[in-house]
Amino acid sequence: MPNVYKAIIVEDEAPARRLLNELLAEYRHLIRLSGEADNGSDAIALINKIKPDVIFLDIQLPDMLGLDVLKSLDYKPYVIFTTAYDEYAIKAFDALSVDYLLKPLKEDRIARALAKLQQFATRAGTPSIWNNFESLLNRFTPQKRMDTLSVKKGSKFTLVQLSDIVYFEASDKYTFVHTANGQKLFCDHMLAVLEEKLTDDFIRVQKSYIVNRQKIVEIHKYSNNRYTLVLNNRDFTRIVTGPSYLQVIKEVFEV
Repeated sequence: MPNVYKAIIVEDEAPARRLLNELLAEYRHLIRLSGEADNGSDAIALINKIKPDVIFLDIQLPDMLGLDVLKSLDYKPYVIFTTAYDEYAIKAFDALSVDYLLKPLKEDRIARALAKLQQFATRAGTPSIWNNFESLLNRFTPQKRMDTLSVKKGSKFTLVQLSDIVYFEASDKYTFVHTANGQKLFCDHMLAVLEEKLTDDFIRVQKSYIVNRQKIVEIHKYSNNRYTLVLNNRDFTRIVTGPSYLQVIKEVFEV
């Protein structure tokens, strides 16, 4: 068991990274921060290079789920998940990861997680999350595509036909569904999960948006490898695509 654990923070939100740095500063005798990443691809490269003892890993990253990061590692570190989603944190906890930290992060939860880390490290064998990894990954990975979506409407849940959905929007760790008739409904799936479940009509065009390509009526060149999409809803919503999605836009729309 190491006296000081080499650690990496994987978190896409700068304020959350700063806060976790501040909270961990009190534990310099136990944790040595060796790097940060704000997306899954960079995290995989950094972790495989530095090989930290423990990763503070956000479950939802801009380009993939935190579990996809773990799947791509060439060794097996300890993992402490960070998340704003109770349901995902509970799944991670039940699968016996070291621990999970719900946002906003708090001092007492950091202390508990680090105490558990020390307990885990005294046990022989592989960190237990890896013994449960396949079953955990399957619980996070949608098994089939869907035709309807269950969304929260007031105090009840209702089914919305995918053909009625114009776009999905991620905002402050929440996901909203925008329909053709102007409704804005809460959805409890992350965009990364929806990408796997939705039909091919739905395309991720930016970090915060998935659009129904059947609802796009105009495409305009914007700047810096970006386009403006005009959608066929009541407000003719305009969404600017992200530069990292340029190739997807070109292939799908042949622009």
